[in-house]
Amino acid sequence: MSLSTWFVIGAGYTGTALARRLVAEGSRVIVTRRDPATATQLAGELGCEGRAVDLTRATEPAPSGSIVVCCAPPGDDPAAEIAHLVALAATAHRLVYVSSTGVYATGDGAWVDETFRLAPETASGKKRLAAERALPDDAVVLRAAGIYGPGRGLAERLRAGTYRIIGDGTGHVSRIHVDDLVEAIVRAGTSAITGPINCADDDPAPIGELADAVAAALGVPPAARVPRNKVDPEIAGMLAADRRIANGRMKRELGVELRHPTARPHPARPT
Repeated sequence: MSLSTWFVIGAGYTGTALARRLVAEGSRVIVTRRDPATATQLAGELGCEGRAVDLTRATEPAPSGSIVVCCAPPGDDPAAEIAHLVALAATAHRLVYVSSTGVYATGDGAWVDETFRLAPETASGKKRLAAERALPDDAVVLRAAGIYGPGRGLAERLRAGTYRIIGDGTGHVSRIHVDDLVEAIVRAGTSAITGPINCADDDPAPIGELADAVAAALGVPPAARVPRNKVDPEIAGMLAADRRIANGRMKRELGVELRHPTARPHPARPT
C-alpha cells in the first residue's frame, strides 16, 4: 500500500515513527529536519535519505509524484510557512498535514467531530488553525489527539513524578497511540480523501481516572491535583479542554482499525 516516495517534513517523534515503518515496507523515504547535520544523522539511523527543510523560507521541491507529509508544528507565521509547503509540494501526488485537535473550542464534555466549532484557546492551537486555513482544498488534514507511545506520554511522566492533574480530574482527554496515527497517515497518503479527519482512540477517559489507573499499574504514587492557575496556560488549555474526540471518519473513510483503542492499562501490559 505504501510503496511510493514519501517526503516527511519535520521528522520528530511521529515523523520518525512513520519513516521507520515506510522504510521497513520498502518505500523510498526522505526525512527532513531544519538542521542539515541532524537530517543526515537521522536518515543514516533510519536507512533512508535526508534533507534540510525549513518552512520559514523557500526550498527546493519534493520529488514529483511523491507523498508529502508535514509533521512540523507551525511557527510564528503559519500562513507563510504553508505557502512554502505548498510550493514544495507543487508536483507531489498528495499532501498530508498533521494538525491537532487543539483547533477546536472547549468541549465541556461533548463529543467533538470534524464539524465542531473551531475556536482554539491555546497559542499552539491558534497557529495550527491558521496553518490549516492556508492549506489548499485538496490536502488532507489529520487532527491528532494527544500522541503517546514508547518514551512519550502519561506513563513516562508518572514514572518521572512530573505529571499533574488539573482540577478535579473529571475533564476528558483524548489520545492516540503513535502506531495508530502512523497508520492513519499512511492510509491518508494513499487515498483520495480531503479535508479534516480526527485521529483519536475510542476512549476519551476522564484524566484523573486514567492517571490513577496508570499510576496503580506502574506501582508509582498517584499524580497530585493542582488548580488550573498553577499550571502553564498552554498546558492547561490542552489538558482542561474537556473534549471527547469522535473518530468515526478516521474509521469509516480511512479504514483504520485501532491497535490501541484505549490508553487504559492492559492487565498484561500497563504502559
